Amino acid sequence: MTHAIELTEFTDPYCTWCWGSEPILRRIQETYGGQVKLRFVMGGLTDNADRVHDPANGIDGPDWKRQVAAHWVEASSRHGMPVDISRFVEKVAPSSTYPANIAYEAARLQDPELADRYLRRLREAAATESLSIHLPEVQADLAEEIGLDRARFQADFAGPAKEAFADDQRLCGEHGAHGFPTFLVKGSGGGRILRGYTRFPAFAALFDSLAGKPLERHMPTISEAAVLGFVAKYGSAATREVAEVFGVTDSDAEAALRQLVSKGRIEGHPAGTGTMYRLSTTGEYCDPLTGECR
Repeated sequence: MTHAIELTEFTDPYCTWCWGSEPILRRIQETYGGQVKLRFVMGGLTDNADRVHDPANGIDGPDWKRQVAAHWVEASSRHGMPVDISRFVEKVAPSSTYPANIAYEAARLQDPELADRYLRRLREAAATESLSIHLPEVQADLAEEIGLDRARFQADFAGPAKEAFADDQRLCGEHGAHGFPTFLVKGSGGGRILRGYTRFPAFAALFDSLAGKPLERHMPTISEAAVLGFVAKYGSAATREVAEVFGVTDSDAEAALRQLVSKGRIEGHPAGTGTMYRLSTTGEYCDPLTGECR
């Protein structure tokens, strides 16, 4: 299928509002499928966190780690994705976010499709698992976990990934993407920039406008099999993601997920302000479409 729309997110793996945008991106993927091509461009929040000056979000000065942690929690209360700041000051907060951006570039050099899964894994690891994604060993562990070759990843990180990151930063500059997330939406009718956290209806209206005609939409209906298939497809899901994709309340999404937990099909992992759900490591998963079990 020819892509009618190209959606670019200018981003950083540590950006909490980018993490908060994950439910919107998943809804776009599930609603439009191949009609919308999604790509990511790394911008780098900061090369030296000690120089961060963001008074609008209460981040300025030597206590920046605690201030950023407070910002994550406040943002979580608004975007709905879980964050765990219990070890943020000691483990998660990096002196520079650039290494995590370069890690994504190393993944992309090896396998562009796996790189997008890797970016999600970086976000999730930092936001909900208190993992230090700026550290080389953690980056390599996560790369290997999602199927990348560890040695190749490490070689690319030490070499061409740095230049790839510099290229991405130049793209950010060209499009005026100095805050994250920033979105570039392109279609046959031109291109538009959307700055900051953006809800699905704004994307949907812009897609139809720039595509020159309304795009086909798939509206999934919530069911036990559908939610299980969604968790299996992406590897993990938060309550807000299920609610967004299936068009239900957070309470209904949580009930559906807990029903699957009670049957041993998925597991819930506490994540600070919420819960992350993954396939059960002890039970059997059967694909609702193919019937294949593992």
